[in-house]
Amino acid sequence: MNQIEKAKAFAALHRKGDPVVLYNIWDAGSAVAVAESGAKALATGSWSVAAAGGFGDGQQIPLLLLCDIARSIVSATDLPVSIDFEGGYAETSGETAINVAHVANAGAVGINLEDQVVGGKGLHAAEAQGQRIAAIRAMADSRDLPFSSMPAPMCS
Repeated sequence: MNQIEKAKAFAALHRKGDPVVLYNIWDAGSAVAVAESGAKALATGSWSVAAAGGFGDGQQIPLLLLCDIARSIVSATDLPVSIDFEGGYAETSGETAINVAHVANAGAVGINLEDQVVGGKGLHAAEAQGQRIAAIRAMADSRDLPFSSMPAPMCS
């Protein structure tokens, strides 16, 4: 499957009343093992990917290294892959969309985007977070890519 086909397959898995189970993988090896176990889609967790590389959570893993890891995961399986992209490695909507484009270039079909200010306090204002999501959507739409941008669940 190409990236657009994977993105459509990923979107089709999101059905009301029938939640998709996304297994947390952190590298190509774990992606293959989970794919061979029957998963329909894969997702990374920010902590597991960072820790596997010797980094802390909270955008401590360099963005380009994260993209390389995403590329190796996507290359290892035919399943759709969503990347935990923490806070987008940026504050502004334009910078966030550019950074998400790097993950899309790696072959990912979706991301989780946190609403908390990574490395700061509190949450992004709803309007600002909406602008960040809109910029990501515009980037994906410009590529005709049905990319999924989901808010990451927050725990207090």
